Amino acid sequence: MTTRRLTKGQTVVLGAAALVMVAVGAAGAIGTFSNVVSEFHRKATAIGVVAAGEGLTLILALTMLGLTMLGQPSPTWVRGGLWLAPLAACLTGLSLASSVTEAAVYGMTPLAMSGAAEGLGLIARRIVIYRTG
Repeated sequence: MTTRRLTKGQTVVLGAAALVMVAVGAAGAIGTFSNVVSEFHRKATAIGVVAAGEGLTLILALTMLGLTMLGQPSPTWVRGGLWLAPLAACLTGLSLASSVTEAAVYGMTPLAMSGAAEGLGLIARRIVIYRTG
């Protein structure tokens, strides 16, 4: 099996992109946490909401990455979950809102972490495919 190495430039750009995604994902998680705390006044509930929505997206992205690294296709439920988990997180945010303005903010906030998780998973999978063929 022939493997290709990433160039120094590719490594820098991909590393910078990953750092930005992690920062945006962390900001989204903090935002969602804050939104839920403001509604329920319980940090444990907020942690659970973040873990169930954005955290699940991260787990699914990592699962897809691991399977890609093993040369195996991802099951339909993993690919479907990468679409449904962010949607569920956004709908949860919408359900917490008591005004249209809150609905806009609460519904969008989970997308930061969900998008970051999917983006990181995609970049990592593509690196594996690029390097191993």
